[in-house]
Amino acid sequence: FGSSFRSTGMSWAQVTPAMNQVTKISGDQAEAQAPVAESQGAPAPSLAWFVPWALLGLAEGFVFQKVAVVYPAILADQFVFRNWVVMKFFLSAVGFSMLSQAVFSRLAPELMAGSMDYGKTIYGGPRVMVGCTILGAGMAIAGSGPSMFVPAAGATVGGSGWLFLGGILAALLAAVGDLFFPLTGKGTASCALSVPEVVKAKAHKEVSYSGVAMGMGLCLVLATVVLEVVFPYREDLERYGGAFAAEYPDNPFKHPAWPPIIVGFTVGMAQIPVRRISGDGLGTATSFTITVATLTWGKLAPGKGLQE
Repeated sequence: FGSSFRSTGMSWAQVTPAMNQVTKISGDQAEAQAPVAESQGAPAPSLAWFVPWALLGLAEGFVFQKVAVVYPAILADQFVFRNWVVMKFFLSAVGFSMLSQAVFSRLAPELMAGSMDYGKTIYGGPRVMVGCTILGAGMAIAGSGPSMFVPAAGATVGGSGWLFLGGILAALLAAVGDLFFPLTGKGTASCALSVPEVVKAKAHKEVSYSGVAMGMGLCLVLATVVLEVVFPYREDLERYGGAFAAEYPDNPFKHPAWPPIIVGFTVGMAQIPVRRISGDGLGTATSFTITVATLTWGKLAPGKGLQE
């Protein structure tokens, strides 16, 4: 429910212009070029981004299973610090995402700025924070989350179907709630949700997003490495028995589990093609909202259906 409550959502109509926006860098100055003509023979150059998008999506789903975050007991135990697997996954995912987005913000500043502004101008900070709080509580209870139900289903983890049904039900409830208590449009472009904006508002100093993201990203990745040294993932997983407690073979593809930092790396690298194609950040919660909007033909969650 929390994921649908904070979900931004993008329709296919919003994806198409973002795909055709091409930018170039000349020194430190970025200039947006004119949109690529459509329906004139060859497809837009940015359609090539679908290939790495699809490949990284497949790799991410595979690695989710290999680092064992799809198993409910492991995720639920993280909330009471019985293991550090999921913590290392999240820290590394955010860290590598910030590193990749720091680079992307230099290569395509206008597209990056637009994808960052979308959520805060549509919903604003309070809605996002409340939604994330509900989401965290649900993940602690269920031992799973919206980004894990597809990899969990692929790994034949029991209960995966219930997570999907719960996400759809939550998206329905959130969409119906918006009909009676609309919360959209409460955010403003001046709402300070990023570190550069907070620094500018409080200290009246300009700092670049790329510089802040690069520094914080490196710190989070380093923190993940330190946690891995102090709490090795193999020792964390041994307590769950089965294959996790067996001896690891020489072939890494036959290992029962991989270091959590690997999935963090794939999530971070996937940010670039996703933002390049859709103009939005990587996330799974939006899929529930888009599904509801599409099935109801825009009667619920208007403007977010694929046909709109």
